[in-house]
Amino acid sequence: MKTIAIGVIGAGLIGRKHLAKIAAHPDFELAGIADVNAEQVAAQNPDARVFADYRAMLDEARPEAVIIASPNQLHAQNGIECARRGIHILIEKPVTDTLETATALIEATKAAGIRSLVGHHRRHHRQVATLRSLLNEGRIGDLVGVSAIWAVHKPDAYFSAAPWRTQAGGGPVLINLIHEIDFLRFSVGEIVAVGAVLSNRRRGFAVEDTAGVLIEFENGAIGSFFVSDSAVSPWTTEQGVGESPEFPFSGESSYRFMGSRGALEFPNLVQWTQASEAPNWNLPIQAQRIHAPTLDPYIAQLDHFRDLVRGEAASLQPVEDGARTLIATLAVAEAAASGQRIDLRERYGAC
Repeated sequence: MKTIAIGVIGAGLIGRKHLAKIAAHPDFELAGIADVNAEQVAAQNPDARVFADYRAMLDEARPEAVIIASPNQLHAQNGIECARRGIHILIEKPVTDTLETATALIEATKAAGIRSLVGHHRRHHRQVATLRSLLNEGRIGDLVGVSAIWAVHKPDAYFSAAPWRTQAGGGPVLINLIHEIDFLRFSVGEIVAVGAVLSNRRRGFAVEDTAGVLIEFENGAIGSFFVSDSAVSPWTTEQGVGESPEFPFSGESSYRFMGSRGALEFPNLVQWTQASEAPNWNLPIQAQRIHAPTLDPYIAQLDHFRDLVRGEAASLQPVEDGARTLIATLAVAEAAASGQRIDLRERYGAC
């Protein structure tokens, strides 16, 4: 079967990661790269066609598919131009930066009939697939609640290298928590309401450095989430699964799923149960570790995108679903500012 000609818009940190995966993938052929720093990118990729204008790349290289890894505020514009040309897209998270631009992108992809995939790569982890199966099988009974932590200490250089990270939208809610919100929607079920408290006490930037979030799921479960980029801990998904060399492996679980008949840790996939048909807090709780093979989620994501482009699979996350993750994440800041519980059900109707 012929290879798929693919373009990449944006050759920053995540764009370079995609380029490395494409180079190693037998089913894709790089058609071109678009980046405003074209000379620098061309020097880094001497065998590639590099364009300063992404529209020129779309028109001259004529890729069948494109990975959009540009800054968030450009996602919708890039995706709409791809849709107008009938080009399938894998668009990095967040799907766009605002609900208005997300709506415009959704309309464009529907009108053009192109296939789309949002790059929430954790949906492609084997550990995540195993967790979903365990929850759906009722291995811990009815899910009652979820408790989770994502806490790291980002260095000063992280902020001085990109001053926008000190402003609204550059904090751990939209940059990091959005991954966790999507993971929870995918593994537990739809989020119907959120409440939150934000703080910028540690750094004093215009954006939050710490947040506490209360989450209500459609199935009745309740979740709590602590997120911070100013606290040292081994408890993040990145460190727990060892998905990237930039994050030292801790092997620690940052999630606890509690059910009516037991509990599960993630990503370690340790199941806690009692040897009784009738749960009782006076009975001992036993642990069992469940094995799930590891794999590179970015390669698995490319495999899925290949099947999607060829019409052999339905999208694991089209732009409409990515917009729901954006809606739930943006509502966290709104809930903190208003002090109110934000119900999301009517907002999802727009997607």
